Amino acid sequence: MMFVFAFLAGLVAADTTDHAGSGLAVSPEGVAPASVVVHHQPAIPIVALRMSLLVSDPPGFAGAGHLIQHLVYPRLREQVRRVGGQAQIQRSSDALVYTVIGPAAELEYLSDALRSVLSPPIATMGEMVVAMRALEEERLAEWETAASHIRAEMRSRLFPQDLPAPGTAASAARLEARLLRPIWAEIYQPQRVSVIAVGDVRLDEVRRVFAELPPPPRERLGESYTDTVPVARLAPAEATRGWMGLGYSAARMDPVALTVTARLLSDDLRSRLPTAGVEVEHWWTHHGQALAVVVAAPEASIPLARRTLGTALTALRQELTEGQVRAAATAVRREMLFYARTPDRMAEVVGRFTDRDGDPDAAQQFFTDLEVVRLADVQQVIDRLAERTPVRVDIAPQALDRRP
Repeated sequence: MMFVFAFLAGLVAADTTDHAGSGLAVSPEGVAPASVVVHHQPAIPIVALRMSLLVSDPPGFAGAGHLIQHLVYPRLREQVRRVGGQAQIQRSSDALVYTVIGPAAELEYLSDALRSVLSPPIATMGEMVVAMRALEEERLAEWETAASHIRAEMRSRLFPQDLPAPGTAASAARLEARLLRPIWAEIYQPQRVSVIAVGDVRLDEVRRVFAELPPPPRERLGESYTDTVPVARLAPAEATRGWMGLGYSAARMDPVALTVTARLLSDDLRSRLPTAGVEVEHWWTHHGQALAVVVAAPEASIPLARRTLGTALTALRQELTEGQVRAAATAVRREMLFYARTPDRMAEVVGRFTDRDGDPDAAQQFFTDLEVVRLADVQQVIDRLAERTPVRVDIAPQALDRRP
């Protein structure tokens, strides 16, 4: 899924940041992670461990990585619960992500639980059925409500190579228990694993418990297929209002200025469309960047919303001031700090930046750069966006049955 900047956080909320590349020290048992980042927060004796594996599903097997996550999650959750902890899984556009939160005193136990999900998966027929059903429900859920439907359609048109995390119906038909091991061999590479730790732990402790990761299997897939984006909508969207989506490709634009632009455009559109719901989002993964506008308007306000969206960039540029840019950048910084108030969220954001470009300092740098973004930077982004033809998606409101 896209990285929406409403969910950013910054490193500066914590006391210190330590990070080190592993150097890929090879042993007979495996190799160390590509990077280990530790954010020491001694105030509370807990730790959030986020382990990510940068992946692309094998061609023709879209959704395979997320299927494996569903297969290993019940065991991971049960293991972590034994020490009073919690476990989470996520399939982002960049990585398979596993996060555990628990007592810092159980660091070694929690790390063992995380490292266990990197072993070749084994599943019974019943477990496969349950996991496949979960993927199917996720595929349908992405299309059945207007809010998710409109974003899914814009994503498929802006980033056609970014297939849905649960895959497609065609790829699901190829996912069999006998193929799990060779599929995992195609997905898993120890040097693509990164670990983020936030809490009452030290760098040397975390590096020690993650010093060796399991080696990948030697098997390889014999079949090769091609994944395609589903053309037909998987389910009708439920909508009582008119929904409009506008998506701009933002390749090779300054991400900091683009985030501030999204904030400014959101504020401007909300003032012009007071009866509508407005969301403006900066999407940013290794597939690229985009600016996405989603508006939900009452039926009577749909014509006004269409006209307003058509001139939104021009209107924003004409009225923009240096003070507005500074205020928007400050607001983004505050939201980043607020979101990062818990260890798991801090680990999430640092990890998101690290997953995308491999730089463990990228989140801190982004936060710092928000202090120096200027009016000219935002104007340049607006001008470049205005030169591009946006993707448009519309969902008409459903007719209400007024019969007694």
